Amino acid sequence: MSKKLLAAAVVVAISGSVNAGDYFTPLTEPNLNSDTSSYNNNPFALPGNYSQEFVASRSSLETEMGGAFPDTFGNWDMLDFGGDNAQYIYIPHEVGDGAGVTRLNRDVAGLEPTILLEGIPGSDFDLDPTDGWDHTNDNFGGLDPAFITPAGTLLTAEEWAGGGRIFELMNPETATSPADANWRWLSSIPSVSHEGIQFDKNDNLYFVDENSSGSIYKFVPKMGNDLSVGQTFVLVVGAGGVEGATGAATWIAMTDENGTALTTTNPFDYTSRGGRAAADELKGTGYCRPEDMSINTLASGNEALYVPATCANVVYSVELIDDTNAMVREFVNSSVTPDNIGNNPVGSGNPSDSTYGLDDPDNAAADAAGNIFLIEDENPGDIFMATDADKDGVAESVSLFASLGKYGSEPTGFRVDPLDPFTWYVNIQHPSGQGNNDSLWIIKHDVTETCNCQTAKNHGNYVSCVAKASKVLGIKGMIKDNLMEVAANASCGK
Repeated sequence: MSKKLLAAAVVVAISGSVNAGDYFTPLTEPNLNSDTSSYNNNPFALPGNYSQEFVASRSSLETEMGGAFPDTFGNWDMLDFGGDNAQYIYIPHEVGDGAGVTRLNRDVAGLEPTILLEGIPGSDFDLDPTDGWDHTNDNFGGLDPAFITPAGTLLTAEEWAGGGRIFELMNPETATSPADANWRWLSSIPSVSHEGIQFDKNDNLYFVDENSSGSIYKFVPKMGNDLSVGQTFVLVVGAGGVEGATGAATWIAMTDENGTALTTTNPFDYTSRGGRAAADELKGTGYCRPEDMSINTLASGNEALYVPATCANVVYSVELIDDTNAMVREFVNSSVTPDNIGNNPVGSGNPSDSTYGLDDPDNAAADAAGNIFLIEDENPGDIFMATDADKDGVAESVSLFASLGKYGSEPTGFRVDPLDPFTWYVNIQHPSGQGNNDSLWIIKHDVTETCNCQTAKNHGNYVSCVAKASKVLGIKGMIKDNLMEVAANASCGK
């Protein structure tokens, strides 16, 4: 074992026990480093037993493509993995003009960047899906999510620019350029400011409207995994209106199963985010800029959506009880939820002076053991882990896991590597002082240097390896227990 790993183990071993759910020693303050040159070398403050590694940037892809990487492809955002063995990484570019999507092949040296969608800068957005729409002759704006569907297709959608449209790529693994990429406009899904996308175990699609009064929606395909036709619902707590954001809720139909509007307002008005007005007509509950989504299973056996509401400093859990009913709870509230270093509540911090706290939660990502990581839209941008040990949809505590320095940037697209439960990928968006050179980084636990989840012969061997590595590293007690929980729930080698 390397001296580096042994030194990290000492840090963990002497740190003392922490509350249930932690498998790291929480940070006690945000990263206050304002040296922009550090952006290119270890931009994150991390616990002692974690390290970071550069993957790619706008400038590195520009070099790899011989100068052909589009100039507009900044603001790297909500990435996803796809293909056999999660071979591909899909990155959307959330710019207002000339947005697009890039695929990276992590099985190939240089990542083999491929442009899958590219808007025509300076041109109009086609807002009429009936006029012979062609993705190669259109502009795109504010593409926030990239999300692989249960059918293996790729979704991307417009948030604050464009027409609030959502698009599906039918051949994400084989397309070699926008010209042979088979995109379709999912014009049966209402126009909203898209960011969060998620699917439940029945392959129903959930999405949000990132607005100060934005609602949560469900789309039920009419036939199997075909997203071209289906029924849209909006979530309503109580009777709607003044009922508040939490409590018993129901899914109220906005369209019929063929996508025909049931509201006076046209939810498919792509000139004015018509889905928002239709939701208001049905008294859809507003969630103060709901952004990303993650999904997990509660102790009840029901799945739950986790939805950060940025301007409320709250993350909601939406328990999916049945086709009609749901229960909404405050999963994390910075004014209520304690942390694991003695703050009760954790507090929201203050971005103007970079004080400690959970402020403007933006992204959410679940790990193998069901812990939910929460990523701030702030500078410094912190990444907290929320612990819900009893799986009731309300977190007992949060812990500061990572913090990006003061580079005029934000961490985004934080996702667990499907091949390794102790490795996360995260984008750094619009960093100042570096020419807005967006980049992709890896954050990983030291056990990944010994236990290769991707090539384990079987699951039992991998779990045994993590146990042995923890012993060598000197990791004991609650932290080891939770490392083992994550390993036991990993999908590698199964």
